[in-house]
Amino acid sequence: MATWKAKCWLGSESGYQDLEVQSNTCQGAEQQLRRIYGAERIINLREVRSSESSSSFDLDGTVTLLGIVLLIGLIVNYWWIIVPLGVLLFAGWLWVKDD
Repeated sequence: MATWKAKCWLGSESGYQDLEVQSNTCQGAEQQLRRIYGAERIINLREVRSSESSSSFDLDGTVTLLGIVLLIGLIVNYWWIIVPLGVLLFAGWLWVKDD
């Protein structure tokens, strides 16, 4: 089932509103907008594609995953630098924590 968006005139009190409905066809979406919302005029009725919907590509999760993969790659390739540095930082943290 597709998501349809339109700008609809709901009367002088509400004016134009951007509305969304779920329907298989354009005609079904138009009927729902009239029946559910009482739309008097329907302008620019269009199907919402995946890039416009709420289930769009999750950029934050992808960036986080790429960051984790990069960090693991750095640790694997430069372990001979990271391990002694990590030991020194951990020892310094323990020393400061005791004070």
